[in-house]
Amino acid sequence: MTLTQRLLSLMRLRPTPTGVWHLTGTRWSAGLTDEDMQQIGAVCPPRPYRKGERIHRAGDPGGTLHILLDGHVKLSRTGMLGGERVITVCGPDDFFGESFLTEMTTTQADAICLSDRAVICPITREQFLEITRRVPTVAVLLASILATRVHDLQMRLESLSQPVQVRLAHVMLDLTYRFGHETEAGHYALDLDLRHEEIASLAHASRVSATQAISAWRAKDLVLGTRGQYRVNASGLERLIEELQLDALR
Repeated sequence: MTLTQRLLSLMRLRPTPTGVWHLTGTRWSAGLTDEDMQQIGAVCPPRPYRKGERIHRAGDPGGTLHILLDGHVKLSRTGMLGGERVITVCGPDDFFGESFLTEMTTTQADAICLSDRAVICPITREQFLEITRRVPTVAVLLASILATRVHDLQMRLESLSQPVQVRLAHVMLDLTYRFGHETEAGHYALDLDLRHEEIASLAHASRVSATQAISAWRAKDLVLGTRGQYRVNASGLERLIEELQLDALR
């Protein structure tokens, strides 16, 4: 069995807690050269999307892996009570889609362009095999990403038992570190068009809980700003998480 075949087998064994397949925070392109990226682009030409445009709907035929090159994409599905449940927000270098890497025959979530513009490289199984033939480094990088992914899934499962404000703070920190930029030590600017209910959904919490938490953070100068533009005191949020976790143990 080749490395690529082993990789495909491993990826089929890695479901997410939500059942929606995605890999976020991979930074995989950092391990590729400009020539590697040109080879990948030659096999699967990138496609642009506008804000609000759907990449796919839940229930569409699967079979294509989507690599996000630029912009933000929201993955969501309809909840038990009919409302939208946000699964995750994908950014540059993230992968999503029930494709040849999974056993799903249809997509399990809506994928919607969240930023003004997004650029996505859609890849079929045949194209993936061609890419790994031209750029063997891709298979090695994905194997490394999967190893990290297992640990991340374990941490996420453990976080579900944490107090709601801790879960919300973890979500805000994750978004900040992935999509924000540091303005000074421990402080970040985060430009991301998410409503309170969408942030709440990412933390498996209610909109009321998210609004209350963000209001409390604002009073402590931990998170300032409004939807779309936030200023986040990441160091302060990390200290708050530690304090809340200690209080939960008492």
